[in-house]
Amino acid sequence: MTDARTARAGVDGTPAPPERPATRAREAPAPDWATSSSRLLRAVSRRLGPDGTVLERQLPFAVLFVVAAATLWLPGVDITAPAAVVVAVVLTVASLVLALAVPWRRVRSGAQDLLPLLQIAAVAALRVGTGGLASPYAALVYIPVITLSARPGRTRILVATVGTAATVAVSAVLDPHVEQDVVALRSFLVAASALAVSVLVHETTERMRAHNHRLAALQAEQAELLARTRESAVELQRAASAHRAARDQLVSVIDSATEQAIIATDREGLVEIFNPGAERLLGYPQGGVVGRMHLTDFHLSAEIDDRRARQRSAPARHGDGPLAEQRDLVDALVAPVRAGSADVRDWTYVRADGAHVTVRLAVTRRLEADGSVGGYVVVATDVTAEREAARLKDQFLGLVSHELRTPLTSVLGYLELLLDGTEPLSDEQREYLTVVERNARRQLRLVSDLLLSAQVDAGTFAITPQAADLGAVARASLASAAPAAEQARVTLVPAIEDAPLQADPVRLGQVVDNLVSNALKFTPQGGSVRVEVAPTAEGGAHLAVSDTGIGIPADELGNLASRFFRATNAARRAIPGVGLGLSITKAVVDAHGGRLDVQSTVGEGTTFLVTLPPAPPAPDGR
Repeated sequence: MTDARTARAGVDGTPAPPERPATRAREAPAPDWATSSSRLLRAVSRRLGPDGTVLERQLPFAVLFVVAAATLWLPGVDITAPAAVVVAVVLTVASLVLALAVPWRRVRSGAQDLLPLLQIAAVAALRVGTGGLASPYAALVYIPVITLSARPGRTRILVATVGTAATVAVSAVLDPHVEQDVVALRSFLVAASALAVSVLVHETTERMRAHNHRLAALQAEQAELLARTRESAVELQRAASAHRAARDQLVSVIDSATEQAIIATDREGLVEIFNPGAERLLGYPQGGVVGRMHLTDFHLSAEIDDRRARQRSAPARHGDGPLAEQRDLVDALVAPVRAGSADVRDWTYVRADGAHVTVRLAVTRRLEADGSVGGYVVVATDVTAEREAARLKDQFLGLVSHELRTPLTSVLGYLELLLDGTEPLSDEQREYLTVVERNARRQLRLVSDLLLSAQVDAGTFAITPQAADLGAVARASLASAAPAAEQARVTLVPAIEDAPLQADPVRLGQVVDNLVSNALKFTPQGGSVRVEVAPTAEGGAHLAVSDTGIGIPADELGNLASRFFRATNAARRAIPGVGLGLSITKAVVDAHGGRLDVQSTVGEGTTFLVTLPPAPPAPDGR
């Protein structure tokens, strides 16, 4: 059986003290004599010491003097000098009157010593009047001695001792028949007693005074700490309220995001937050997920295993066992995020009903106050329909490209046979066939652009680098574009130098053709298109195609290379085109390892800048 004391042990592991018997708990506590005596001592010190008022310090002697005066009429008391008794009464009353009437706070502190000295003198007079050395009232002198020695300063001990001895010596002065040796001995003993009492009282009151000072300092510090604590409590309450409001606001924002699944986990991947959007996307209730399931439970396990295999070839770094396996899965999922970089990619989620959904997952770290990773926040967006639409579009592009290219090529072949055949054609027939050929070639170029765009998206687009001259390619493109420029009444301005480099001349021809044809389409009559080609110092080439056309809005420049994108002013002017030329141009430039830049001002013109390196990157990426 487990020991009860062990069950009651503290969180530090130390056993709890044994219980007292129940009968002991009902016993009355024993009297604490030390505490009682210390309270009495503090009370006396408070009345006789510096904490009491001047009048309070004189009252004990006055009360005892009244009691002594009441005993003067007893049969055993001998009043030898009534005048001396009267003097004692006068001195006692004077000390009380002075203690009450004098504003002691306005006079020097040492002036208060006059009052206990008057009381010592009153005791001396009372002794003279009641038998001298035989007087029963000698002990009254210790009250003013205590009062005097309780004040700060050790010189008062000497004054109290001398004053006490003087109360004995005055009897010898007034009564010459007394034995002087007895007087001297008694004076010494009384003085020694007074000295002992004075030293004891002085040291005790000094300690009490120091204790009071420390206590006052502690009380002041306590009051200051209490004030700070209250201020801190107010600030803490305010901060807690602000934190609570921020948390409530954050929870409301998270709960309102029904189109995105927001999942927060701890560092082990255990789900801590599961918003309504996650419930809708995955089909799990919040209560069945939070604190019960891990983030990796929603993923297609094959994808995580594949990523884990690509990230490392060493054994699992967390060891063996289910927990270590779970940590390895979470590490594989959030590895880029743990290193501090963003991670946004597509994953496959498995719903509660077993259905698969494609989600775009954004994973971020959640840092603790000390900078350590406290967990992860995942925002998942369902892109299943979007990805399916993209797949169908790519499939459509490939299908259309292949299904149209073959018949168009056949049509162009038969047109060439008709135009170059032996049968004579009339001028009207030849004109008709020329129109058919021009439109067929235009459609073939469009189909070729569609096919090339599909190849770029599929990752099958490739170039064939060889010795080429960008200047020669540009001259050929300008020669082909000359009829269209003449028909559009736009002037072509060549500024072409030889620029030999390693590149694919066919693909470079597409780049120049697309840029020049775009410039001609977007330049009004009377404008000009300037084509510049020059070699670079590194062995590459530089191409610039500038026009004086309608320009492109600044906020649309970043979308020019997007497939099927067309500028708004081009759409308003109904300028023909499908928006594939610049996307293909950028793909070709990127494949060569170059850079495509654009500068444009609406109403003034546009300049496309192509910079090509000496040689395109190797197929293996080295």
